[in-house]
Amino acid sequence: MEIIYPPLVEQAYQMMKKLNNNLSKQEIYKKLIEINMIDQHGNPTKWALDNGLVTKASTIEEARSKLNQIKPQEIEDQADADLKNVFSRMPKSAFNYLNDNDEYAMDSKELKRAIQSALKDGSLSRAGRIKWQKVLKDIKRQEQNND
Repeated sequence: MEIIYPPLVEQAYQMMKKLNNNLSKQEIYKKLIEINMIDQHGNPTKWALDNGLVTKASTIEEARSKLNQIKPQEIEDQADADLKNVFSRMPKSAFNYLNDNDEYAMDSKELKRAIQSALKDGSLSRAGRIKWQKVLKDIKRQEQNND
């Protein structure tokens, strides 16, 4: 049985396979959802439309041009801001120096509180919210396994 992917996934796949032959359509579909480009049905999100990344009648060339206008530095800066946002909510005592290799440990309860606080007040970017929600789930899973 052949899976039929939405047009935006097919377009992204055609663009990406030139850069990396190892990506599957499924991986591209998941990534497009993760970065809020499409919803689970393959339709462009309001955010993607509002930011001009997707238009109803865009060609592959137009989409490529718009994607090339996204500055990787802006994405990296937002990720750094989200990280600082969460870590700034933690007391210094939550970070413990382990050894001479500059390795640190973090108090998971304090990290959990900081993430919940940042999620509650809405100060994280959309991508940051998704990433920190995953971290929160991992912490909760570890807590359950330790009980």
